[in-house]
Amino acid sequence: MIRTFQELKQAALSTAPASVAVASAEKKEVLQSIDLARKEGLIDRAILTGDADKIAQLADQLQIDCSGFEIQNATDYSEAAELAVRAVSSGDADILIKGGLDSSFYFKAILNRDWGLRQSKVLSNITVFEQPSYHKLLTITDNAILLNPDLEQKRSIIENTRPLFRALGLTPAKVGVVCAIEKENPAMPATVDAAALQAENQSGAFPDFVIEGPFGYDACISAESANKKGITDSVVSGDADLLLMPNMEAANILGKAYKFHGGADSGGLVLGAAAPVVLNSRSDSAIRRLNSMMLAKLIAAEK
Repeated sequence: MIRTFQELKQAALSTAPASVAVASAEKKEVLQSIDLARKEGLIDRAILTGDADKIAQLADQLQIDCSGFEIQNATDYSEAAELAVRAVSSGDADILIKGGLDSSFYFKAILNRDWGLRQSKVLSNITVFEQPSYHKLLTITDNAILLNPDLEQKRSIIENTRPLFRALGLTPAKVGVVCAIEKENPAMPATVDAAALQAENQSGAFPDFVIEGPFGYDACISAESANKKGITDSVVSGDADLLLMPNMEAANILGKAYKFHGGADSGGLVLGAAAPVVLNSRSDSAIRRLNSMMLAKLIAAEK
């Protein structure tokens, strides 16, 4: 079981170097993360799409040697995304990485019916956090793609996480379905969905997962808080691996709070695609982008 990003790095380094395709690589933190990944031995090949002149100029400013990279010129974000996605869908690269382009261009290319990477019913986002206040890696979903997922989409979100948790050695993965309260209330649809997911899990619908809810956030991450609320028989409370949030806004705000107030390190992925897909916030550092690559690399090694 992998509990820290340092352990993740060691596991990622134990597998063969991967190849990556970067959509719109003309961004400082993106190039720095690719350079770090190459120096660490995590990757051995990179396809960089985007404005070739800007990529070369930025690499020169950052003193990054691009001689081992393949730079593919693109006239705009749409072309940069297409070139990168095609590289992965054709098998020319193992991992897709979001560079400096807007997410809308990235997802449009991923979802292309002819050469895209869509595989499951829905694509979903997951962010993995390591923070001083928790004893292991903690993940949040969905904080970037599905605005207000319904019950069927929540089922898919959980299923999409299976390759990640398998790669991390987390079986069964403990899922807390986060709501404002711990009781099912028809006026609060998230609690109804949570109760349904728990019941389905108990009937065997989600092998390799333990799903409990509705739980308040505190009941998910603190067994003591759960006990004070009368929750005494929970497997998830205080030991959750995944927080399934009620909507994207709640997940996004919580994730940013972890980063800016909780001192958390992080990495982000798109799940449900035919290949590992990296997704980082535009404000993420090179290190957080490297974390995402390590997660993607471990999943790629499992395929």
